[in-house]
Amino acid sequence: MGTSFRIVDLLVEVVILMGIIYALFSAVILASLDFGLDQKYKKFIGQVMTIVGGLALIFFLGHLIAFYPRIPH
Repeated sequence: MGTSFRIVDLLVEVVILMGIIYALFSAVILASLDFGLDQKYKKFIGQVMTIVGGLALIFFLGHLIAFYPRIPH
């Protein structure tokens, strides 16, 4: 029973962290377009942010699985 709560805790924490990362990356995209980067680069910037976001997801999952404390019974 303790492991099922641990999985739910991990999933909730990853969703919260990825929501924060999504907000930050959206702000970077909007700021870069606002500061004069041409619209033709919007697709490329989106692809780069998707790749970096995927790497962040793998990083968060790996570290949370490895170092998340066990819930006592």
